[in-house]
Parts: sequence; structure tokens; C-alpha cells
Amino acid sequence: MSGTQYIPHILYSTALTSISMHLLWQRKTADEDRARFKAQTSILQDLIEQLRSGKLISDEEITRSRNLARIHGERKQSPDKEGSNIGWMDVLWGRKTPADLGVSDEWERKDLEQIRKEIESEH
Repeated sequence: MSGTQYIPHILYSTALTSISMHLLWQRKTADEDRARFKAQTSILQDLIEQLRSGKLISDEEITRSRNLARIHGERKQSPDKEGSNIGWMDVLWGRKTPADLGVSDEWERKDLEQIRKEIESEH
């Protein structure tokens, strides 16, 4: 019974630690976002100044500057992630592996035959 008196303190300290870690993560994420947006802004402002000054800029340099300033979410999806559609059934029950689809049946059959032979040889 003496251990139960510490349960509220354990819960409070766990909640406080969780909240502080969450706030720290939020602060770091906001700092990273601010830095990324400043970098994007400076790249685009440099490009605007070059275009307004009448300086000839190649299409390749414009494309490179735009790619540098591109927002993180605008990137093309990587080829390995294009085909990976995970449905709720896969989340809840797991994906079917080749072993689930019958490949392991052969191994199980061989194991059963071996066990059967061992049992028959004992008798």
C-alpha cells in the first residue's frame, strides 16, 4: 500500500516531461521553419533583383534557384514511396508476406514429414 501514494507524483512527472518534450519539439520545428523560409525568401529576392536589373539569366539558373527555394512538400515523391499504399486493413492486421501466402507451407510440410519419419523410426 505504501507504493500507491507515489502514483500521482509519477503521473504528474510523466505528464510534465511529456508536455515539456512536446513544447521543445514544437520550438525546434518552428525555428527550422523560420530558417527555411528566410533562406527561400533570400533566394527568391536575389532572383527578383537580378531580373529587375535587366541582367540576363539563363533558364537553367532560374530553374536551379526555384528548386533551391522550393517548399519541402512540393518535391516529387520518391519512386519507392509511390507504390506503397498502406490501407487500414494493413495497419490493423499487417501486410501479407510471402510466408503468409503459402511459401512457408512447403517448409511446414517438410518439417512434418521429418517428424513423422522420426516417430516411425522410434517404433
